[in-house]
Amino acid sequence: MSDLYRCYAELAASEPEGTNFRVHVVERNSAIVIVAPHGGRIEPGTSETAALIAANDFSLYRFESLIAGRRLHITSSRFDEPRGLALVATAEIAVAVHGRADAGDAETIWMGGLHIDLRDAIGASLRRAGFRISTDHHMQGRHSDNICNKGGLGAGVQIELPRSFRNKLRGDIHAREGFASAVRGPLKQWTHERLFFECERPDKSSRELSSIREGAHATPAVRDYGKDG
Repeated sequence: MSDLYRCYAELAASEPEGTNFRVHVVERNSAIVIVAPHGGRIEPGTSETAALIAANDFSLYRFESLIAGRRLHITSSRFDEPRGLALVATAEIAVAVHGRADAGDAETIWMGGLHIDLRDAIGASLRRAGFRISTDHHMQGRHSDNICNKGGLGAGVQIELPRSFRNKLRGDIHAREGFASAVRGPLKQWTHERLFFECERPDKSSRELSSIREGAHATPAVRDYGKDG
């Protein structure tokens, strides 16, 4: 199903913010940002899941529809809401949380994105926690304009959660905490390795930083745009 709006400017010209949608931004000066570009009632449960992963460690962005259905859906390779792009640009890696239809498979988490090493590390962590993972699917998140690949490294991670799985997370605190912990573990490890690399090589060039693609806490700035309509 094609999107009604090709970009945020078209959406904003027709849909009143605070009534039909809202934007939530938490900036924590972190190297990783967790994003839910189809939150609220577009892909239910993705906003809450993104917040669980971010916790108090990672920056967080959520675009939330306040109206039922997918009318406000903008595909990830065209998602250009300015506050979201600005937050992602402050980080090196973006991890995008999405929802997919069950399509006969209500359990498997589809992993994608251009940061293959981090994608696979998260996938392995989820498997160890008892979750089912696949990288063999049609939602690969490999377009360079995909919001998950718009961080400083130009490579991030995309996580696609089936509808039934999202419903399960809502009603099962143990599954919810287990999932979030399994995703957060590799993210925190990546952050620690990055900090160690910076301490070891304070003179590293931007080219050296970009090579990580292949292979910090501050008081958060919280901005809620719009009301809880």
